[in-house]
Amino acid sequence: MTSRRFRAPARRHGFLLAVPLLAGALLATATTSIAAPVAPARPRQVTDRGGALLPHRDAATTGYLGVTFGMDTGTLAGPPYNNQGNAIYNVPLYKSTTADLSGFWDDYVEELVSAGVDFVAVDVRGYVPGSAQPNGGGDPRILTGLVDAINRRGVSGQLKIAAFDDTPASLTDKKNQVKHHTGGYSPPFDIGDTTGAGEGGHQYFWDNNLRTFYAAVPDSMRFKVDGRPLVYEWSISDFAFTGQGNGNAAKMLSYVRSHAQSEFGVDPYFVVDNSWLSEDPSVSAQIGGADGWFAVPGNGRSMTSFNGATYGVAVPGFHFAAGSTNMNIDPDHGQTLSANLAATAGAGAKLTLVEGFTDWQENAALTRTAEGSYDQRHTDYPGQMINIMRRYSRTPFPAALRVEAETADSYSDTTSGNQYGAYRDGGIDIQTTSDAGGGWNVGAIAGGEWLQWQDLPLQGTVNLQARVASTNATGRMRFVIDGQPGPTVTVPNTGDWQTYQTIDAGTFSFAAGTYHTVRIEFLTGNFNLNYWTARRS
Repeated sequence: MTSRRFRAPARRHGFLLAVPLLAGALLATATTSIAAPVAPARPRQVTDRGGALLPHRDAATTGYLGVTFGMDTGTLAGPPYNNQGNAIYNVPLYKSTTADLSGFWDDYVEELVSAGVDFVAVDVRGYVPGSAQPNGGGDPRILTGLVDAINRRGVSGQLKIAAFDDTPASLTDKKNQVKHHTGGYSPPFDIGDTTGAGEGGHQYFWDNNLRTFYAAVPDSMRFKVDGRPLVYEWSISDFAFTGQGNGNAAKMLSYVRSHAQSEFGVDPYFVVDNSWLSEDPSVSAQIGGADGWFAVPGNGRSMTSFNGATYGVAVPGFHFAAGSTNMNIDPDHGQTLSANLAATAGAGAKLTLVEGFTDWQENAALTRTAEGSYDQRHTDYPGQMINIMRRYSRTPFPAALRVEAETADSYSDTTSGNQYGAYRDGGIDIQTTSDAGGGWNVGAIAGGEWLQWQDLPLQGTVNLQARVASTNATGRMRFVIDGQPGPTVTVPNTGDWQTYQTIDAGTFSFAAGTYHTVRIEFLTGNFNLNYWTARRS
């Protein structure tokens, strides 16, 4: 039995809904009171013989990797996190709030890029005409915010957008909201009713859902397979549908394809849940691929062959226990996700879809998790699932790695609490930055503090740079990788706490295919750190 079958209607709870690198010399801000400093000699090179060998995708293995993604009201609003009494372990690190939807999108674009995914399949669930957005969850009208965030970060050539149509929610639940003012899955959606005179209507599939997706996401930002924009379709099983056979499901797909072509000039590449093929075999002429989703209990993955290609689905873990329902897939300290990706993306699937980037509701989230023990979060450290995803991306060892200061997996801070109250809970002081690209920076840095990240992919000769700001020239910092210290570098006076410069922080040499623990030690304070980069020469 599949994981979604027991989901309450989308209107009642959330489900998945699921900057260019700045480089430069050490130049002072042009003011009358600050003299331009003399550029220091390049810091020395350090050879690091440590690091770990971890499983990752082979460079010769092809295929694209994507994730489901939810923008339901529960995820947008942030804590407290609750889903029908189910214990929530995968609490997000980022403190979301509906007062800052731009921040919501900025954070998750950064996380998606850090995970190395090719596409994000946003969970679209349609909308009720005349309603405000977001419409409970999965409202495609809100996707303009995602588009804007991708453009702000300058990654439109790297991260693309696909659609994941949660069909029981977009069709049955929305039809019942409009027609019966109740929502839910009863009465079921009649796929054979094309006009909406009865309990169906193609308008729920196209006009109030996928058409809006295409209107919100420009063609240049849509993820395409064989030149066609990718759309996943979930189950049309009997618990939410009738009239699936006799060519009716195929006609519904054909309706969308013809309208997408006439209105937007595109032909959707549908990858459907296997229920479409079992209910209506004639669907095969309308689709590009098929998938088997995943069963609970089970290993949390599937590989499905269709027309000479394979389509993978994977999940990092799963836990939903409420009432008489008790479904679980053990995340096993990240080993479940690693094994599932090795068997899908790592085994050459044409497409691999991972559930689900924001799915805290079912403890299947891939996002950075809040601080806490494994028993509390089902992760060993905040960035663990993102790191595993990146290992099975098409670029497990990126030539240029950018790491945001506020995302540290662990840290030492000399003051209690987050002085600025931004981004995350805990003791690290984080504030909104006005540096190019937006986001957040770590501020109020004091001597003796440090930030640390685990399992970062670094190989070959790598130059490290840090994006810093200060009103003095007394700050000193250094990278320490696998316990090996790099050179101590001085933070220049940049002229203002939010006027940033990129400084050289040394060069390290690493063995091929190795993963590392990276610490930044602040030997003295009085400066801000936005992010750091590692660029392989």
